[in-house]
Amino acid sequence: MDAAPPARTPLRVRLPGYLVAFALGLVGGGLVGVVVWLATSVRMADAVGYTYSALGVLLLLVGGLRGTGHGLVGSAMPGGQADPADPGAMHRLDPIERRHRRLLAPPDPSAFWQVVAGFAYLGLGVALNLLFAAASA
Repeated sequence: MDAAPPARTPLRVRLPGYLVAFALGLVGGGLVGVVVWLATSVRMADAVGYTYSALGVLLLLVGGLRGTGHGLVGSAMPGGQADPADPGAMHRLDPIERRHRRLLAPPDPSAFWQVVAGFAYLGLGVALNLLFAAASA
């Protein structure tokens, strides 16, 4: 007996949580940038800008992996037969079967928003570096 897939929550319900996470990332990235500024001789705008850029790249990579289904392992995969106690269980599966399972993975809307946040952080970091580089020249 197949269970019905869980209903996805609408975006208007999920968006406030995404915005809070984005704001926490801004604060955390800013704090890491200040620590880098204090620990090195780089300008503060550069330290914060490069930190935001690095955070953006990290979110792009993680969101992309989750969105393509590569982040799924073991029994978390649909119809997964892998034994979590056996580290080589996933490697014994046929590569075509692994690709098929990734393609059948349910959509992950949070992966999309992770990539969107990654582009936003990356753009913010590049903008900070370009803006303050032009101001100091």
